[in-house]
Parts: sequence; C-alpha cells; structure tokens
Amino acid sequence: MLWLGCASTRPKADETALPPAPIDTTFARAVSTTAQSGMVVCAHPLAASAGRKVLQSGGNAADAALAALATLSVVEPHASGLGGGGFFLYYDAAQDSFFLLDYREKSPRRVNRAQYFLPEDTLKLVQRTGGTAILVPGAAAGWRELHSRFGTKRLPELFADAIAIADTGYQISEKQAAIILEHAAEFLTDSLLSSIFLDQGLPPSEGFRIRLPELAKLLKFLSNTRLDNFYFAPVASDVMAAARTHGGSLDDRDLASYAPVSRAPLRVTYRDYEIITAAPPAAGGITLLEILKLLEAEDIQSMGLLTPEYIHEVATAIRQARTDANTWMGDPDFVQIPADTLLSDSYIEQVYNSLSSDSVPQAMLPLDSLRAFGPGNTTHLVVADSAGNVVTLTQSINYFFGSGVMVPEWQLLLNNHMADFSSDTTSVNGLRPNRRPVSSMAPTMVFKNGKPVLAFGSPGGPRIPAALVDVLLAVLEFDVPLNEAQNLPRFFPAGQNLVVETRIPEATLEALKAKGWRIVPNEHLSNYFGGVQAIQFLEDGVLVGCSDPRRDGAADGY
Repeated sequence: MLWLGCASTRPKADETALPPAPIDTTFARAVSTTAQSGMVVCAHPLAASAGRKVLQSGGNAADAALAALATLSVVEPHASGLGGGGFFLYYDAAQDSFFLLDYREKSPRRVNRAQYFLPEDTLKLVQRTGGTAILVPGAAAGWRELHSRFGTKRLPELFADAIAIADTGYQISEKQAAIILEHAAEFLTDSLLSSIFLDQGLPPSEGFRIRLPELAKLLKFLSNTRLDNFYFAPVASDVMAAARTHGGSLDDRDLASYAPVSRAPLRVTYRDYEIITAAPPAAGGITLLEILKLLEAEDIQSMGLLTPEYIHEVATAIRQARTDANTWMGDPDFVQIPADTLLSDSYIEQVYNSLSSDSVPQAMLPLDSLRAFGPGNTTHLVVADSAGNVVTLTQSINYFFGSGVMVPEWQLLLNNHMADFSSDTTSVNGLRPNRRPVSSMAPTMVFKNGKPVLAFGSPGGPRIPAALVDVLLAVLEFDVPLNEAQNLPRFFPAGQNLVVETRIPEATLEALKAKGWRIVPNEHLSNYFGGVQAIQFLEDGVLVGCSDPRRDGAADGY
C-alpha cells in the first residue's frame, strides 16, 4: 500500500470545521528582518549584533556563530555557555555537504549511581541540583570543532564583543528579570550568585546591569591560547573543584578525556522537501521526523490551520513520536537505536492506521517489534552567510541556571544535565558512567531541490519538536509569513492533557474536549512552548530572519 504523501484514507475533517483563530495583537509580536547577504538569529540582540558584525567583516557562518555563542554565554548565562553542551548542524555550500557534531555532556566515570535512587529523594533533587547534577561540559570542545573545521577568523577577534560586554556589563530585559525572580530564593543561599544576579539582595528590575569580569577573563584566556585549555589546569581544576565541593564526582580524567562526536545527520523527505536534522542522542530530531511522516498522509491544508481537527491530528502525532523516542533513545555509542525502523514506511503506516481522528487514547503504544532482537531550558542560533553556508545550533546548561553551581574563579555556571537521564534503571537512557543523556534538541534544516528553504531550532526541552512542527507546518503548508508562524498560539500534548496558550479560541478548545482532550491552559504567550530562532530562504535570494516572541532574541542581517 503506497500511501505516504497522499490524502488520508481515514475520515476527512468535517467540512463545517471552525475557522482559524483570529489574529491576536495583544502581545509583542515577532517582526521579521530581511537581508541580502547574511543573517544571524539568536536569543539576544547583543549576540545577534556580534555575529552580524563578523559576517560584515568577511567572516563566514561558523565565525559568526562563534561570536554569537560567546556573547550568549555572557548575556544569557542562565540558559547556555561553556558549562554545558549541545549539537550543531553545518551546511558547507562549497562541498554541498552536511556536518553534524554531538558535543553533548557526558556523565563522570566514577558516578555513584546509588545516590540517585534514594527513596527519600522523591523530587530527584540529587539528579537536578548541586554537584551531583553536573556532567562533563562539552561546549568548549564543540566550539573548537566548529572553528577548526569551518572557521576563518582568529578567536580573539570573534570573542571581542563577548569579552567587552562581560567586562562592562549588560542591562537585563524584562523577561530575564522575571527568570531571576523565579530563582531569587535560591540565590539568597549562595553569596556568589546573589552578588551577581540580585540587586542588594532583592530581585532586580529590567535595566539592572550584570557584570561578569571573571567570565571575560575565561573567554580571553581561551581565545588567546586554545579552546582545549578548558579541559586542563587551571580551568579544569576549578571546574572539578566546584563540582566536588557541591557533592559531585567529576575528576581531571573526565575532563581531559572528553571528546565530541561527529554523527551522520538524519535525512527524510516530507512531501517535496528534504528535512535534515540531528541524530541521537538528540532525540528531538527523530521525534520531529516521525511527527512529519505521520502527518504526511494527511490533507493538512483542507483541515485549516489551528482548527480542532488540525490540533488533534498534530497533537496525536506528537504523542506517538515522543512515546517512541522515550522508549528507544539512548547514547548510540552504547545502545542500538532503531532509527531506520521508526521512520520506515511500514512502521509509519502501521501507526497511522492505529490512530483515531475522533478520540484520544489513554496511552500510546511504542514500537516494540525490535525487542526480540536486542523541564528544560536552552538556547538556539541560526546563521547564514553570503557564500551559502548555514549553521543551526542548539546549546544548553539544561534548567535555568543549570545545577546552581558556579565556578567562582571564572563566574561560569555548570549544567545539570544529569537530570536528562531516566530515573528508570532499566531504561536505555538510564544513568550510567561515561554516557551521554538523551536530549530533545533538534537543530534542523529544510531543503527543496537542493537549496535551503528553512533553518531553525528551539529551546524548550521536550516541547522542542512540537514547536518546530508548529512553525514548519504554518510556513510550508499554509504559506504563513515566518513572523506570523512564530506568533501563532501553541499547544503541547502531555498524555491526555493538552497544554495550550490561552489565545486558542474557546470554541476550538470545547471541540477538542469532545474528542477526549483534557485542556490545561498555560499563559497568553509562554516560554514553556520554546523560543524558535529561524531563517527562511526566499526564491529571490532574500534572507528572512525571525526570533520567537516567547523569549528574548533578535535577527540581525545585512
């Protein structure tokens, strides 16, 4: 039965379906930026500006990405930086090739597994906070690979803006002030964090200036020597001491032996498009692809954007793909991952025919045919240069402010990616030594006829693939302008619960309730649903950049 890419064989949506939601103008909407030569889109305007200046001075996409990354580590220390890790996907236009790097963190070799399964630790705080939550950071090694493989400019030039901003300080936004407010009680117990992020012991207001002079020294040291020096004394010794002082098990061998891994990106077709995305342990990529393959059989356009039928079908596909990912994803260096089977026509057809357009199942069943054989926050950036090179990169320290442990000598916040391991000891993503935990990251590119159409990604933990699907379908299926696609209200299935932004009309929500969804209202516009950074490539060569209004961010091009 050849069915992929054809109209659904299931009952079609009711022709009298509710119309799409009216445009809501009661929030600060995303605004697109256009450019002819180069574009940087990321989570802070200062970082976007740093990247754009590098492009204008003759740097390429890799150079601009590094300038933006270094600046983000200063102006967005609560979400990313050298204390974490991530994935990047690079398109080399001259070679017409894609390169994917996994610089995900790894667990310490002497991790004491028993301490993570104490019965009294019902909230899994050992896994989420303090030194026990810290994995070996991969960011410095990832930046090194990006620079050595594709960069053209010297690091002191690329890090200049970041170093200057860290030295002189930057003014926080309203959104960053709100994030600090949420964590203010925790900072009060830590004199170092309170001295940086609080205003005389109180939560700061918008415009408060944060200075990170020791982080400036770290960036200057690494750029004047080499990024590898992060993994050796004195930096590694200070990182290790901070982790161990707070109960962690990192040692010098863990840091000195860390290495990123190049992996083959996942590539599938969706209608006339090719989708290229991150491979495991980035489970967000395979989740995104399975969602799209399940929806490919649907006549999406006839449903109408954000109708009850549309939301139901998309949410159901998201549930199924997340179920499969949660069951099968682990560190591919240690476990077999059935990526080809999960994306195969036969499995997609089997799953598609088992789903209902009229009801919500209590539970989704994961792929199990191979058993016989064997909360989160992040940052994302996208860069395109005049030569056609493109980079899409997702990086994180996990929760806002990571483990809550800062290396005092360098003002460096360390990750809490130990929380990304499953607490189920039988899981393929179980906590073990020298393992990379599964991630929901999904830096992605869309090509058509060999040319880029869209490059994007998002923070948001398990909501990442859902946020990307929302934007992708709006742009590719409904020709919605990129900024309006970012503005549209979002939804996310958590079991039979459907978490929604409250801009979705009540009549639509009532129709979804009739299908069996339990509606869970979130906010009017919520960072829970990610923060998509995207560049669209128009046929006339114009670049359209746009940053999600749910987070701080900006597009900057020339």
